[in-house]
Amino acid sequence: STLRPPFSVGFSTTGFSSHSPGLCQMPTPADAPVMRACFERFSRFGETPGVAHVQGMTNRNFVKLAKDCALLDKRLTVTVLDLAFAKVTRGANRISYEHFLVALELCAEKKGCEASELHAKIVASTAGPVVTATIAEASRLHDDQTTYTANLRGEHAPLSKGDSSKSLPTPTKPTSAVAKSVERMFGTYERFGETAATAGMSCRNFVKLAKDCELLDKRLTVTVLDLAFAKARNAPGGLSLMSPEKSKNLSFEQFLVALELCRVEKGCKISDLYAQIGARADRGPVVNATVAEHVRFHDKSDSGYRTSLGQLSASASSAASKDPSRRASVDDTIAAK
Repeated sequence: STLRPPFSVGFSTTGFSSHSPGLCQMPTPADAPVMRACFERFSRFGETPGVAHVQGMTNRNFVKLAKDCALLDKRLTVTVLDLAFAKVTRGANRISYEHFLVALELCAEKKGCEASELHAKIVASTAGPVVTATIAEASRLHDDQTTYTANLRGEHAPLSKGDSSKSLPTPTKPTSAVAKSVERMFGTYERFGETAATAGMSCRNFVKLAKDCELLDKRLTVTVLDLAFAKARNAPGGLSLMSPEKSKNLSFEQFLVALELCRVEKGCKISDLYAQIGARADRGPVVNATVAEHVRFHDKSDSGYRTSLGQLSASASSAASKDPSRRASVDDTIAAK
């Protein structure tokens, strides 16, 4: 069967015959529903979701249909498809189903075959548009669930809530066996590195206590410690009772709240944290220092430099005792050496 195009135009562009095709070949009655369904699927491909009905097919989707249905070869290229699309649209952005059949007729003419062969390939490709995508590589922070925070694990994540003290957990006080050790550790790190007597533990010393007691792991990081410290400052029992401003340090009660927040993120028992802290009560903070390198003129007392300098100083002192006027010049000579 044939269909007369709904327009009259001469196809004189290079690559197509100079006479009007007049009639185009229609698909068989058995293939017509499949052809129209394929046209509709490719017309909607890549369009904005939520659009109820898309009127016609764009040039991009027309080229994609030809690629997915394996219509291209050395003669039927993407350039030919663009020219055929421009022929039937006459400047429009989309083609209707009837225009689509005319464009296939032009493509068959350029390819050197019957339009029915193109129809058969399109009908055989009933899977619809082929979607290609990049497969993401493995990501440790996504695939390794041991690195998840409490919020991602679906647990209570107090560090992700607001600053209200109502969302803070109630800390469990240490048992009598480790209570004194934990209090002694708090007092030791409270004063560590401070130039004057201060009340409360700073964030720097809180992080150092966690590092020295080996509390850190994949879940309990320095960032989590900083968040727990900032959160615990809002807990009751702070050091700002005599000042209108919030204290920058933690009291012992707030220190216990911070440890409770760390326990939630770490996913362990609070007694385990108390045990690790109490086990280091007798050793205190770890002090790191740089060992000075060997200096020959300082460390070797019998070096020639010290000997000559000592002889010069002795002779200068003897000369200065005999002639006090030479004392200033002697001192200048020793200083220059």
